[in-house]
Amino acid sequence: MNKVIEALRRGAVIGHRGYPLRRRENTLASFAAAIEAGADIVEMDVRSTKDGVVVVSHDDKIAVAGGYVDIRESRWLDISTIKVGGEPIPRLEDALSLIDGKVGVFIEIKDPADAPLVAELVKGMSAENWVAVISFHEEALMKTRGLAPLGLIYARPPGKIETARRLSCDIVLPNFRLATAKAIAFAHRLGLLVAAWTVNDYDVMRMLWARGVDGIASDDVELAVKSRKSI
Repeated sequence: MNKVIEALRRGAVIGHRGYPLRRRENTLASFAAAIEAGADIVEMDVRSTKDGVVVVSHDDKIAVAGGYVDIRESRWLDISTIKVGGEPIPRLEDALSLIDGKVGVFIEIKDPADAPLVAELVKGMSAENWVAVISFHEEALMKTRGLAPLGLIYARPPGKIETARRLSCDIVLPNFRLATAKAIAFAHRLGLLVAAWTVNDYDVMRMLWARGVDGIASDDVELAVKSRKSI
């Protein structure tokens, strides 16, 4: 069974961009810190450079002295020399090599155009059994169908549970405010797992576990682990 699905079925703590309360988000150091703190799944955002290298970054532009560097308009050689908060920007390849199946991985595709590159890399690294592809963009999920489990992210009511089912997704990822008991139960009836984001309040975490959520993404991995143990 895929490691992400297995973890969610047990109740998974998801390190949102790693462990950003400890180390710079979306960096190798952050992913390592999340694993050490007990995360079952590590989430990361990806984009591609002008020369087709998939890098881990939430934003499309990187702040540097004197302005910004646009990832899509830059070569990897130029991106590789930049440090943000003292940490280099990793390639997806580097992040997957570090994790190497120790925990599950959510790869969030920020731009649907990058989906084929992500799929090629995941296949090339034989990571299909421990990653899931997630996105706000339905097109990105359609382009990676059959590769690994898929998850549709959404933040606005009424949600996209039925859309996720139509797309043959395995997971829905609502903003935690949309993860009501009714919505979670509905998703489960359709065979979908539910991972809520991004939750940094202990009482809200406990409430979501009690409602039956399958995973919680948090900037504070240790707090999320503690909340799960309390239920």
